[in-house]
Amino acid sequence: MQASLESIPSSAQRVFVAYSGGLDSSVLLHLLISEARDYQILPWHVNHGLVEVAAQMEKFCIEQAKRLGLEIRIDRLDLTDIESNVEAEARRQRYRLFRQYSRHGDCILTAHHADDQAETFLMNALRGSGVAGLRGIARERRLGAALLLRPLLGCSRTELEDYAARHEISWFNDPSNQSLRYDRNYLRHEVVPLLKRRWPGMVTALTTSSEIQAETRDLLDEVAAADYRALRTEASNGIDTLDLPGLLSLSSPRRKNLVRYWVTQAGFAALPHARLQELLQQLHARADSQPEIAMSDCSIRVYDQRLFLVAGEDRPDIGGEFEFGQIAQIEIEAIGLRLDREEIFDRLGIDDRGQSLSLRFRRSGEPNSDRHRLKRLFQKYNVPPWQRDRVAQVYLDGNLEGLLR
Repeated sequence: MQASLESIPSSAQRVFVAYSGGLDSSVLLHLLISEARDYQILPWHVNHGLVEVAAQMEKFCIEQAKRLGLEIRIDRLDLTDIESNVEAEARRQRYRLFRQYSRHGDCILTAHHADDQAETFLMNALRGSGVAGLRGIARERRLGAALLLRPLLGCSRTELEDYAARHEISWFNDPSNQSLRYDRNYLRHEVVPLLKRRWPGMVTALTTSSEIQAETRDLLDEVAAADYRALRTEASNGIDTLDLPGLLSLSSPRRKNLVRYWVTQAGFAALPHARLQELLQQLHARADSQPEIAMSDCSIRVYDQRLFLVAGEDRPDIGGEFEFGQIAQIEIEAIGLRLDREEIFDRLGIDDRGQSLSLRFRRSGEPNSDRHRLKRLFQKYNVPPWQRDRVAQVYLDGNLEGLLR
């Protein structure tokens, strides 16, 4: 088991252990201390407040760290307003903390082991996951500035129990780990023992399958990256768009693979299979239909023969007219617009002869006598429909002269 720590780079300055106080993280912490390499060891306990004994677990972790002469970091989460998928939200917030408070030269270690990997494979298979889900828990990945490592993935739970017994390690038994209301616990206590009796090598077999899926995912990402380089087009709000005709020229599996890659590369949550299927069906709609696929954190839209990723955001209502007359400095605080009058005239290619300047923003349902000219301008500059209410229309002496992009 000691060899499992060889994945920690020699350049590591601080090594954090995601420390719950349970068997797995207690064994990992003991292994680190016994190795005695030249880095600072820091247990990191996140109190999710989800179980009745949360305060006791936190106290146990603090006491163990003190006994071992280690500085411990404690963070507490408030998940009381989360109504569904609490475990997933707890995990998301935990990793957000890891990302936020770590720095370059840090390693963050979690104590996931081979049985966890097998359970994850089964859980994701039952959810209908594809290759990305079936590859399971990654051995290592970047997490912000830090390196996230799972050094015990090659060790079974039985090996950890034997190690703890041999070294007389104390740990905290969380009673919620026995509750069958959680899907993972049901698998662990009811399903996996039956599978192991029939197939004793189940954990090793599923771990191997996860490794194969990880290799397959890497290969698919290579294909997607090549397709992405070939088909990405001009960025919109900092996110590359995709060429629609080029996407449609690919086989259906490559289309799906590229769209998944595009979405995750942009930093959004993975596209669910049903949404992906819906998108691919809508791509064949007539050119003026402007299909949209909405997700939790973004939407995919089609315009001007391109696919756009549009981040979800709270947009202030700025519809209306802003009169500036001959003011030299133009400012609209709601959208962070600050420009010199001179720059506006330069952009439009119009001489400043002291005209009265005003900026207008489209308001839904509001009549506009310049709507036909405005439509032509939006089309000329390829402004997508969902961005048009944020584009300033420049009026000089009451006449529409152009758009401020």
